[in-house]
Amino acid sequence: MNARKTELNLRNHQAYLSSIESVTGHNPPNIVLIFVDDMGYGDISCFGSQAIQTPNLDDMAENGVRLNNFYASSPVCSPSRFGCLTGRYPTRGFVHYVFVPESGSLWGKMVNRFFFPYGVRGILPDEITIAEALRSGGYKTGIFGKWHLGDHSPYLPNEHGFDHFFGSYYSNDMKPYAYYRNNEIAIDAPLDQNQLTKMITNEILNFINANHYQPFFIYYPSPFPHNPVHASEDFAGTSKAGTYGDCVQEIDWSVGEIRKKLEEYGLTDNTLVIFTSDNGPWHEGCPGLHRGRKNNSFDGGQIVPFIASWPNAIPKGIEVAPAAMNIDFFPTFLNMAGIPLPTDREIDGADILPLLMGELTESPHESLHFIKGKKIIGLRMKDNFKYFIKHFSDNSAYWTTKHGPFIFDLNHDQTESYNVSAHFPDKEAKIRKVLENKQAEMESNPRGWIENN
Repeated sequence: MNARKTELNLRNHQAYLSSIESVTGHNPPNIVLIFVDDMGYGDISCFGSQAIQTPNLDDMAENGVRLNNFYASSPVCSPSRFGCLTGRYPTRGFVHYVFVPESGSLWGKMVNRFFFPYGVRGILPDEITIAEALRSGGYKTGIFGKWHLGDHSPYLPNEHGFDHFFGSYYSNDMKPYAYYRNNEIAIDAPLDQNQLTKMITNEILNFINANHYQPFFIYYPSPFPHNPVHASEDFAGTSKAGTYGDCVQEIDWSVGEIRKKLEEYGLTDNTLVIFTSDNGPWHEGCPGLHRGRKNNSFDGGQIVPFIASWPNAIPKGIEVAPAAMNIDFFPTFLNMAGIPLPTDREIDGADILPLLMGELTESPHESLHFIKGKKIIGLRMKDNFKYFIKHFSDNSAYWTTKHGPFIFDLNHDQTESYNVSAHFPDKEAKIRKVLENKQAEMESNPRGWIENN
């Protein structure tokens, strides 16, 4: 990366944050984003599970809004987390794959060097996160759970807008798996993962106790139900879906405890609570009727459950069909708080508050792009046609061969089972051109900087 350009980007980053005025005078809403790990679309009862009971999430859905076509920005975790926090496609930050522990590990250094160009080892310092913007506007910010965007400075949570961090730097199957409170080890490895959901929940409740008098942003990236799954003694054996189901039911309990605490302080009506997942399910879990799983850009790998609750602000008990993606959180949250978006970079997300309020009947995106590594391999258009380039098969018997291109009519084929390219040759050509133009744009300006803003 060009050193002079990097310095300019850092100055623009700081100038933007310094320009944000305090929003606390007009009582902006609190925001709680619960972002679980590897949960499938069909893993909670209000999205169809009969083996797992999630009464607190069901109550959120009954008193809030479900988005039935909500996508993660990647089928794997580090890129999806980048998209969630920045409002930008992961390739904008060269977050093409999953970071592995690097501190003190030769293997980690080698893997990261292979997958990440330009010396990138986490979320770059010139990126702007939701937490940075909200904190500059007067919010108290906390992250609780899994970070997975770098395990050493300058990539740590407290360096990217979070006042408080309690959690791990990476996934619960990576070692050494310790928990940190800010920059100090709070629980050394190996820790008892059976108790993690309880510990994280308690930390969140304490954060609300300490900050209920001011606007706050809670980012709760749960380490579960990522493999290996765990549940405490209170939830072991309580589901019909093995330890995985027990783990999800304990997450549901955690959601309930957070909502109770908000109610205790009279904050429910002024708090947006969102529940979603970073990508589809891995070895276990249910993608609903969708094709594919984690690390696959068919819908089973990227379409995830989404529930939003904000009493007296968004409707009650409705389901919304138009497509959205977790890159939409950044512009949505900032607009809710009255904070202007940065103008020096492409923000790929859109404000989905009108979608949550039932005011939009179509997606705010002309197209949503599905990216593996540096390459756009597919996109979904506003009219619900989805296109894939020729790529490696999702069928394990043919995983070494490439198939496609495909075009699916999701209006009539939500399982992505039937290639209708022969019926829609003109549409396929048009969509392919949209993909090629976007790919060319990202190659010519990979970071998405806007000059002379």
